[in-house]
Amino acid sequence: MVATDEIQQAVESFFLLFNGVIVFLMSCGYTLIESGGVRSQNAGHSLFKTLVIFISSALAYWIIGYPFAFGGYPNVILGTRFWASEQFGALYNRPGVDNFTNSNNLYNLNNQDPYIHFFYQYMITFLVTNIAASAFAERCQIIVYALFSILMAGFVYPFLAHWMWGANGWLGYVVGARDYGGSAIIYLTAGVAALIGTIFLGPRFGRFEPRTLPLFGHSIPITSVGAILVAFGFFVLNSGADHRISGVAYGDRVGHGLINTVLSGATSGAAYYLLQRLIETFAKPTRHLKRRVFLSTVNSIIAGMVAVAGGAIIYNPWSAIVIGFIAALSFLLWSKLLIKLHVDDPVETAAVHIGGGLWGIFAVPIFRRTIEAQADGSFANNTFSIIYRITLGESWRGLLNSLCTAAVVMAWTAIFVAILFLVLKLLRLLKVSNEEELRGIDLFQHGEPAYALRIYCAACGEQLQGKTIEHETVGVRPNFPTIVTDAEGAIVPIEYFSDRNGSNGNLNGSKLTSLNEENRV
Repeated sequence: MVATDEIQQAVESFFLLFNGVIVFLMSCGYTLIESGGVRSQNAGHSLFKTLVIFISSALAYWIIGYPFAFGGYPNVILGTRFWASEQFGALYNRPGVDNFTNSNNLYNLNNQDPYIHFFYQYMITFLVTNIAASAFAERCQIIVYALFSILMAGFVYPFLAHWMWGANGWLGYVVGARDYGGSAIIYLTAGVAALIGTIFLGPRFGRFEPRTLPLFGHSIPITSVGAILVAFGFFVLNSGADHRISGVAYGDRVGHGLINTVLSGATSGAAYYLLQRLIETFAKPTRHLKRRVFLSTVNSIIAGMVAVAGGAIIYNPWSAIVIGFIAALSFLLWSKLLIKLHVDDPVETAAVHIGGGLWGIFAVPIFRRTIEAQADGSFANNTFSIIYRITLGESWRGLLNSLCTAAVVMAWTAIFVAILFLVLKLLRLLKVSNEEELRGIDLFQHGEPAYALRIYCAACGEQLQGKTIEHETVGVRPNFPTIVTDAEGAIVPIEYFSDRNGSNGNLNGSKLTSLNEENRV
């Protein structure tokens, strides 16, 4: 007869394994959002970037990342065992996981298999790195992705994970901070890394000079598929923050995590769409300054899910509505601020994850329920909360803990990412040339386009496929070519087309010009 603890081990291990697989699909969803949100001549580069990150981060996390985060014999700063899986596993030693956030003190590591725990934690590490790197799209060299992945997976994120979720970690164990689903530790970390890297990279060619010119993505369908996968991942990641499903209280928390994630994301998306339409109704921006409504609405939904992640399992559903609405405002403000500062984030990665993550970590002490889960799976009513126990000083202490968490995450991430990008910039290994941007990184760095029938580069002798070319007047500027964009968002200098349409580089103010009418597709 199978013992009860063995049955629970099988259930909890499968639960964590299933969650890890879905988190991997979530990372793929972020890649699709990025690929669809960039121009067609650079789509393949975004896909290859994910492969580089997967390879580099897996090795770095196995060798040093996981030992730092959940290694044996841990202290308040880091773990000190399991380098490259040495003496690791059920036959030797189990990971050092704190019971204050995602484990419990009745079963060792929720009675889960240690290697499954490693797999799940690596998937989250891969997610953090992939999210951050999506902000570097269309202008970043491949070596940057590799070195950035090693830094994030081997050093930056593992320390933050240990401080919050590792045994004896000083944020979770000493300070008493809580971030159940990772609003700060996962998403704010990714957002800050994205922002710092984007600042060092600078804007894409033609984005802000000589005037602000949106560079639209090439495929809404690809972006929408990516959004579905990302939402699917949030359902699992937020609801499974305890890493446990057995027990009445833990089952209740999984259910709350699911419904709260849905409500917060839906509210944030609806609020953003209505606010943006209202702004455009009164401000009446010129056509070329209008926002990409589809991509930005998708990002707002993600921002709502990021914000609720920190405590999705401990909120009442009405709280998720409020959190989602404020997340939409936060995302909108961060997005407009970064554009105002000429920070070029192609798919608004920084605005989504800083706006959502920063608000999310402060929402935890404000909206959390007073009902907590015991180690044996029963309920307890012993948690402090500002909304429900506003008169108690301990409830307000949670805000200070959240402030400490946010400050630590932002400072720690910003410092090390800035050092890496500064060194790469001094070595001139950071950014591709303007010519590679315009004619397509896919062809220049990879030798193969993502789409065989698209316009990539007339100067390279590629056959034009009869697209409509839209002329954007960018003003007279020395050494700055007049810009045209094709229907898929590819952007190239008009000089590349002059020999083919007989215009000698001058469209004489015409708004639309057709090329290869006989071969129109």
